[in-house]
Amino acid sequence: MLLLVASVSIGAAAGYSLSGTNRAGLLLIFALLPGVPLLSYLIYRKMIFPYYRRLEDSNLELHLKHEELLDVKDDLFIKFLGIYDVNYAANSPHLFKDRMKEVADITARVMEADACFIFLYDRKKDELVFEAANKNYGEKEGEVRIPLGEGIEGWVGRRLEPVMLKDLRNDARFREIPGLAFARYSSIYCLPLYVYSNGALVGVMDVLYSKAKNFTDEEINFFTTLSGIIATTIQNEQMQLELQKMNIELEQWVAEKTEELRASEERYRTLVENAFESIFVLAENGDVVFANEQAAHLTGYSKYDLFHKNLFELFVDSGKPKEILTEVVQGRQSVRHGDLKRSDGIVVPVEVSAVGLVLMGKRFVQSVVRDMSSRVRLERLLEEKESQISSLRSKLKV
Repeated sequence: MLLLVASVSIGAAAGYSLSGTNRAGLLLIFALLPGVPLLSYLIYRKMIFPYYRRLEDSNLELHLKHEELLDVKDDLFIKFLGIYDVNYAANSPHLFKDRMKEVADITARVMEADACFIFLYDRKKDELVFEAANKNYGEKEGEVRIPLGEGIEGWVGRRLEPVMLKDLRNDARFREIPGLAFARYSSIYCLPLYVYSNGALVGVMDVLYSKAKNFTDEEINFFTTLSGIIATTIQNEQMQLELQKMNIELEQWVAEKTEELRASEERYRTLVENAFESIFVLAENGDVVFANEQAAHLTGYSKYDLFHKNLFELFVDSGKPKEILTEVVQGRQSVRHGDLKRSDGIVVPVEVSAVGLVLMGKRFVQSVVRDMSSRVRLERLLEEKESQISSLRSKLKV
């Protein structure tokens, strides 16, 4: 604006001088004309140039911020792919030990670590057992054990708190573990593998670096998310192993009990088949489910025909013998007498006794039917003899 006013003023003065033929004024104007560009330069240097420089600096800073955001975006994308790869590896159909090795390898790659170790918690011995490491590390799985509370890993497992150390060798909790050579590393990030839903410690996981390292928020978030996935995977694996163990034990127990029942049933069948008495095994309603050879001989029916009958249908009057079922259900042993009608129509006086029986987990009634014909004949003969004796005594008295 100042430059424009000065230029217009000098032009107006020059025009006025030319119209009035004022030579001195004209010379003055020509002397002032070089001041216009000089004034323009001064205004540029004092006002426009600093603003332009600040604008360039702002653009450069914005560009750097943009590049930084792109780097963060790429790093986050890499971490996201790492979580996907770890989740896939942890739940793949491979053997559990191989899955843990894949997880350790992916974690070391994404975290740009020199080593990644996974320890599982042995609850019985209260120790951390070295389970897996990344591919750059030797095979020491199962050989290294750390008592809970000792060393950095033991401290993390006991306190259930993460540890990030830039210089692990100068930390008071540092312990050299034979077989792992922790002393060759400078920095460590150690996390407990803990299932918060049921409060179960399943292990410890750490990444180690040969050079001193500061951990970024992205790395902390990634490693924390990773530990949750691995802890759940390990717990599921342990629960499946425990379930398999319980199934095997249950199958063995069932097989043993089945064999015992089979042997017991076989012994029972042998004893019943060779018994001298007629033995029936009845359902709770009186239907015959088993009968021995002596029972078939007593009734005159074949064993197959007896399986389709109710025992008390064979009696002339089934009411009284059938009362034993009620008493047996009440847990009492019962005895009744009745007349059994054989298949050939002959009526046989019998004594029926019954008791409760459990076979293969089911309730039955074991009934023993004894032929009382000989006893009845003896009783009748005895009555006849007693009658004859009484008659003789009466005659002797006369």
